[in-house]
Amino acid sequence: MADIKDGDPVERAGKRHRVVQQGRIVLGPEQLVACVIRDLSRTGAKLRVAPEIGLPETFSLVIAAHDLRTLTVRLRWRRGDFAGVTFEG
Repeated sequence: MADIKDGDPVERAGKRHRVVQQGRIVLGPEQLVACVIRDLSRTGAKLRVAPEIGLPETFSLVIAAHDLRTLTVRLRWRRGDFAGVTFEG
């Protein structure tokens, strides 16, 4: 996981869209953590999640939008209440 400092440029593979969507991070069979998806692109997302929640390198993310989608994501960075992930596969 890259440690990106505030103000560092971030390379993106896709155009970001500002959104506010509810999500759930799956940390185990019966452990779901609420999050808010703040930015979304075809390759990844920016999540708002409590900083005390430890995130593994890869995990499932459930996004509640027009439909319910579950995606496998990879953690790319973490800064305070926010985490950046890329979609796997």
